Amino acid sequence: MSPRRGLYAVLVAIPLVFALAGPLLARSAPAGRAAPFGPSEWSPLGTDRLGRDVLAAALTGGQAFLLTGLLTVLGAYSAGFLIGVAAAAAPRVWLDELLMRPIDVLLCVPSLLIIMVAALRTQGSAVAIACAIGLALLAPIARFVRMAACGVVHGPVMDALRMQGQSRTFRYGRYAVREMARPIAADLGVRFTAAIYFLASANFLGLGFDTTSTDWAVSVAANKDALLIAPWAVVLPGALIVLLVVGTNLLVDDLLSDPRAVAAGDLRRAGGYARP
Repeated sequence: MSPRRGLYAVLVAIPLVFALAGPLLARSAPAGRAAPFGPSEWSPLGTDRLGRDVLAAALTGGQAFLLTGLLTVLGAYSAGFLIGVAAAAAPRVWLDELLMRPIDVLLCVPSLLIIMVAALRTQGSAVAIACAIGLALLAPIARFVRMAACGVVHGPVMDALRMQGQSRTFRYGRYAVREMARPIAADLGVRFTAAIYFLASANFLGLGFDTTSTDWAVSVAANKDALLIAPWAVVLPGALIVLLVVGTNLLVDDLLSDPRAVAAGDLRRAGGYARP
């Protein structure tokens, strides 16, 4: 593993450790509460506005946040993938239009508006907000998948496979998966970042989890007024969100980058040249 990829992996690993192992590590934290925005007996990071230890709150606030974002993007991508592939492989133009025109209308609706309407109509239900975020992600996912699938379904290789009489399962299965794997995986990382952004925005605006929750985005919103006197109550959960988003994008880009392009770039930076 290159040092650069190792750095990106560490950026992702830090919030993942907080989210996955955090609840176990926080069990040793004191159950009682201390003075708000004061010192803590358990860690040097102090307490938040409710007197909870900042580190303990961060350790317990990432699991639901991360799980909700992951399930949301997987659900949205499953639906968007089916719509996009069906539109690209549609045997008639009118069927493609029937599938994609509602998607175009959905693209025009502001994402935060969808989330706010869902939150207000359901009294802040986390499930409804997650579904609204998935709906906001559905349109760009379906559009991207259709674009990626069109080049495969209607490409010269697919035409050659049809002429050879290959089975439909082979044509739209093995070959399509192999050709679409890299762009789909890259886009999946982008959509996960978007889901985290929408979820953090909803929680920051008080539309998601309860305002007394230890959720990272809720903690940033709840403690922002005390940034100068208790900076860790805001900096730690905010930094975990930033590390998760930035690290995920950098790691996915590095894992899916063309090895030849990476080698050529390294050679140019070293002062050499790449053979054509």
